[in-house]
Amino acid sequence: MKTVLLAISGGVDSSVAAALLKDKGYDVVGITFKNFDQNDLGLDASPKSCCSVELLNNARLVCDSLDIPHYVINRVELFEKEVIADFRNSYSQGLTPNPCIRCNSLVRWPELIHLADDLGYYYVATGHYARINDDGGRSMIKRAKNPAKDQSYALWGISPEYLQRTLLPLGEYSKKEVRDIAAKHSFASAETAESQDICFVPEGKYTDMMDDSSPGEIVDSKGLILGKHKGLDHYTIGQRRGLGISSPEPLYVLNIDLDNNRLVVGTDDYLFKSKFEAIKTNWFIDTAAGDKIDCLAKIRYRHEPAPCVVRILKDDRVEVSFAKPQRAITPGQSAVFYDGKTLLGGGVVDSVS
Repeated sequence: MKTVLLAISGGVDSSVAAALLKDKGYDVVGITFKNFDQNDLGLDASPKSCCSVELLNNARLVCDSLDIPHYVINRVELFEKEVIADFRNSYSQGLTPNPCIRCNSLVRWPELIHLADDLGYYYVATGHYARINDDGGRSMIKRAKNPAKDQSYALWGISPEYLQRTLLPLGEYSKKEVRDIAAKHSFASAETAESQDICFVPEGKYTDMMDDSSPGEIVDSKGLILGKHKGLDHYTIGQRRGLGISSPEPLYVLNIDLDNNRLVVGTDDYLFKSKFEAIKTNWFIDTAAGDKIDCLAKIRYRHEPAPCVVRILKDDRVEVSFAKPQRAITPGQSAVFYDGKTLLGGGVVDSVS
């Protein structure tokens, strides 16, 4: 039973995860997914990319140093279909997507589990900062011991049936402790700067991934024309910079009006809302239509979880009511629900009121 397939990118986190699993006596195999080709996407070669030659070599060297097998698996077609195409399509519809969440739920975990089944291995593992604990006979995701590095938000879409077969070795560690372990093993990634970019947009220029969109009007909440926008896929709810208009007070994106190709802007106070609906929900607890759940919700990765009531509707849809208005609830982003440190489930923000 102590057999595990580890998703290893070559970065410091997954490299240390490999070392920790090996030290605990697991029979480890390192799996690096090649999810895209930088040339095919028209991107400059970047060592930060999860599919760069540098990181692939790092993954191989880490596995060699730990005396564990390492394989590179091509999943370019699947990643294009489930992640990159959705990324482009979401922005074209005025939504702000979470590609890392789709990768985890639709590519990384299903592919690891399928490979493990084919090879006769039981567990799968990644370098995410989160924990999995037994809660009354049910495996549940919990926030990392170090709140500053917690990545449980990105795991809400994983199939519940995968949790009992998942190991998250870094959940009890701080980033400093992880870097210290990497240095002890002389991993090349020990001092590598951390990137916050989307893996297939290493310089953060996501609009380079889009087709050209049409310029249009920037208006205030009353319809007064204030200027011109560059194309709606250049903007997201709550954005202030890059609007290209002058005003005696700061203005922010309030709404992306696709029907009229208009960008609606206003002052910060208009960004605070109390209710929204989410779709495509995934739960790690039993739920039924009509249930009301008192819990905490995160509406973006860096958002502090806030008290709310989630009402279960039909067709994987929920209605969420915050106790206090929250800033910039954004369609396309993930809403993730917690009971204390326990991840209950999540969904995709659909409409805000």
